[in-house]
Amino acid sequence: MATGPKGAVKHVVILVQENHTTDNYFRSLGAYGANVATDWPLAPGPSWRNEEHHRHAYFNWWTGQVQTGHVQFDTAAVLPFYAYLAVTGAFFENHCSGFGTNSTPNHLLLVGGQSPTLTNPHRGSQPEWDMPSLPGLAEDHGVPWRAYTGKDGYPLEFYTQLKGSANVERSATQFATDAKAGTLPPLCLMWHDSPLDEHPPVDIRQGMNAIWQVVDAVVQAGSWDETVFLLTWDDWGGFDDHVATPCVEYTPDNVQLAYGPRVPLLMFGGRVSAGIDRRWCSHVSVPKTAMQLLGLPKMGVPRLDNDPGLADRVGATVAMAAPPGFGARISLPPPPKPRPPIPPLPGPPGPPKQVGEVVLRGGATLPPPDDVVLPQQPDPPPSFTPRPGTKPKPPGKPKPKGRGQTSHGVPHRQPRGGGEKRPRGPTKQRSRKRKR
Repeated sequence: MATGPKGAVKHVVILVQENHTTDNYFRSLGAYGANVATDWPLAPGPSWRNEEHHRHAYFNWWTGQVQTGHVQFDTAAVLPFYAYLAVTGAFFENHCSGFGTNSTPNHLLLVGGQSPTLTNPHRGSQPEWDMPSLPGLAEDHGVPWRAYTGKDGYPLEFYTQLKGSANVERSATQFATDAKAGTLPPLCLMWHDSPLDEHPPVDIRQGMNAIWQVVDAVVQAGSWDETVFLLTWDDWGGFDDHVATPCVEYTPDNVQLAYGPRVPLLMFGGRVSAGIDRRWCSHVSVPKTAMQLLGLPKMGVPRLDNDPGLADRVGATVAMAAPPGFGARISLPPPPKPRPPIPPLPGPPGPPKQVGEVVLRGGATLPPPDDVVLPQQPDPPPSFTPRPGTKPKPPGKPKPKGRGQTSHGVPHRQPRGGGEKRPRGPTKQRSRKRKR
């Protein structure tokens, strides 16, 4: 049962990294029974080029016109701490980016459950909207919060109520100092600047190590048992994923908007029950779960308020061991033998509907987000839209393994022309401004 801030859970920490799908990052979880591809080409190193991942790129991928980022990282070898958290915590294999597009809309969904835009606003002309948000809701109801961001305060500077707030600490490294001092508030949110955000083409091990140090700071402060972490990645980053996600919202051009492609979500902490969780969920489930654990009321955003949340993974009687300290050797628990079968995908959460208006504080609204022009489709999308070359396993009896399927019998996208593309090597890392 979920517990409020005065019970077993005293801190909720939301960690947001960037630009990877579930198949791209968590290949190694296949051995533990997760529905992930296990036979795609491996990246030759700990970095990869920056793939196109805006709304147009998503449309081209969704319709099968292109195949991007058909590549994986060896989780256990390259990202051992993430592999450990996924195996010993809750791994939400069907978690999805909120919208099928790039960064800013998905960050806004993580903060407040809605976005007025479907793209990244131009630098130098950053808009500001008076939308409700998770930090604003906490502040309005007397729950202390703090956000640890990069130097530009992204993405909280989009919110009128949060812009310039003294609770926005523009240094993620301050988190460890606050944890050691025992001054972490009940609600914490964190974003990193490059290269610690894992946005390609950086060495993704740097971001993993930054997250590891955050978690270790909580453990060293003696707060592991009273802290719930939710770690996710903002969008798909142009990387492939073999599961076609259900359509719950679409834009006026009849193109699927929500859910976006699968992205990882790991939930862990002393009171979080471990296991592979197969339900459909999305980025709005993250702030909703924080609201449940912190005893906050509804926000007034239907998409978020109506989400069931994930607080059922937390229980006062659960006692999970803390992870290894930063820099320690990681030993993963042995996978079960034989490998667990992959069950059918769960049914869609509800029928598709056209995306609605954006709610502002005070009750005013903005028009539904529709600022990216795509080719008009003849009909609204159904609950599941198999992309050309993809045959997602629908709810029902699993199909036997056959041609074009992964080693555990789950169909996945095939490269155009029927053969595997040879992955190009990692892009040479260079100094750059933050891209989203």
